[in-house]
Order: sequence, then structure tokens, then C-alpha cells
Amino acid sequence: MAVLAEVSPLAGLGWWLAATVALALAALVARRLLLTDRPWLSGGNMFGSVVVYGTLAVVVAGALAGIGLYAGIGYEPPRLSTERIAGTWSDGKGGTLVLAADGKATADRIKTFALGESFDSVVHECTGTGTWTYEPGSGPWSQTVDVSLDGCAMDTWEVFGSLEHPKLFVFIGDPDSGDLYTLQRRDQR
Repeated sequence: MAVLAEVSPLAGLGWWLAATVALALAALVARRLLLTDRPWLSGGNMFGSVVVYGTLAVVVAGALAGIGLYAGIGYEPPRLSTERIAGTWSDGKGGTLVLAADGKATADRIKTFALGESFDSVVHECTGTGTWTYEPGSGPWSQTVDVSLDGCAMDTWEVFGSLEHPKLFVFIGDPDSGDLYTLQRRDQR
């Protein structure tokens, strides 16, 4: 959800924890008010129950999500084609990438990322012309758009979003960080 909402994983974790605490407190108050015939539990016992059953719920939900993803249930990037990729893509901050149907590419202030000496992300703005190709891959998760521009070290773009609102992205720095640089179609079809 953090990736789809375009927030950092740390912010997503913070919101998840806040929602969990709010729901747990509401459930504990409701239990005391609505289930008056149940035996009285001390705060420590209720906290222990929430921790045990909450952990069990997270593990079960994670296992079911893993099984669902393995089985192909859930989100899947849209299958695009060369025709659907061709067009104008924007980062929403003044950077544009025009991918022409004939395989030519034109970038204006598109950001590229490299790892610096201290493993921090070094950002460069790229303006230039070159070529692009679409690789459909063996499935929706492996499709890529390779852009080669004169004077720019451009990463391979991957696909996500929806068929109506496709997006291209590259990782910023370490892929484990979850930070993405995204481009959205400006000329929707």
C-alpha cells in the first residue's frame, strides 16, 4: 500500500501502527462496555491477549497474502505494448520523457540516479535524445522499457499502475529502500 500511495515504507509503517493501536484500543473499550457478562480482565491480561492474537493475525494474514501472490491472486501490473508505451510521460515536477512510436526518445529534465561513494543517491537531470525499446518479458512483472539517451546513464524502467493509468518507475538508490521515481502518462488514451 505504501508503494501504491507513493509514500515511504517508514511512513506506511507508521500509519499502519497508528491504525493498529487505534483499532485495538477501540476493541478493548468495546469489549468492556458490551460484554459485561464476561470475566473481568486486567489491563496486563488484555494487553497480552492483544499481543498474542494480534501477532497470530499478522502471521496468518502474511501467509495468506504470500499464498495469494504465489497463486496469482491480487495486484498485477498492466500488460502494455509498444503502442501503449509510446507517448509523453511526466514526473509531475517538470520532467518529461517522450517515447515516439518509431523508437526515438526525448528527455527533458528527467532524473537519473546513481549510488555515491557513501552509498547515498546522487541525482542527475537528463536532457537529450536517443532510442527506446519495450521488452514484454515472460509476464506482467518482467516487462521493461529500456531507454538509451546520449550523455545520460538511464536505468531500465518497470511498469505498474493500471491499464487506464499506467506508470513507469525506477528505483532510487537501493531497491530494498522502496523509493521510486515514477512517470505517469500525460496523454491518456
